[in-house]
Formats: sequence, structure tokens, C-alpha cells
Amino acid sequence: MLTKEIPREQWVRFFNDFSKQHEGWVVTLEVFGYDIGDQEEATRLPFVGISANLKDGENRIDIIVGDRLDAHVTRGIETPKHVWIKEPDEVARETIAVETDDGRTTLLRFEHVPLVETERQLPPKA
Repeated sequence: MLTKEIPREQWVRFFNDFSKQHEGWVVTLEVFGYDIGDQEEATRLPFVGISANLKDGENRIDIIVGDRLDAHVTRGIETPKHVWIKEPDEVARETIAVETDDGRTTLLRFEHVPLVETERQLPPKA
């Protein structure tokens, strides 16, 4: 698996392009940190988007997964300092990793599921 760091000055464009190319893909969202351990925040939800907010002193990355009210997670990452893309050994299994100043790492793991199979990947409707 090839891992490549995305330079900060490319974050906005990279995330915009990546979000367009991967919208609807099934993702798992995890957060790792010494103070919190390993936390899974979302499993097998459709990817909505990721964006970097760096204007006017902002320093934040937002990740949105899930496209239903009962299956939706927004993860705000304050003070990101590194962003990596791990390109897959297999087709359609990318991972984005975001590391913050406080040592936490957020992982967004992608799995492409054909549109006809997407509904089977979501939690049952309440």
C-alpha cells in the first residue's frame, strides 16, 4: 500500500476532487488517540464529503458520512497537521488519515460498493 502525504496548500482542492470522485462510497470512520484509545464512529455508511476550512485563520477538516437522519455522522477535526492518502493494493480501498496537533489520528476507510448494492450496506431504517 503506497502512502502519500498531501501538502497543506493542496488540501482544499484535493478534498473537493476526492469528494466528487468518492461520493456514495461505503466508509468506516475511526479515531485513534492516546487519551481515547481506538474509537469507531461510523461503520459502512455512504461517504458524503470531506473539506478543509483554512481561510481567515480557520484550521479544520470536516468529514460527513451517512445520508439519512438516522444514519449520519459529521466529524470535525480541529488543528490538523498532516493528511495522508493510502492508495490501495486492491481496487477501491483507499484510506485517508488525518493527524492533529494533539496526536489523534482519524482514519476514513473507503470501499466501493456498486450502486445496486448500496442499500444493503446501510443500517436498517428505524
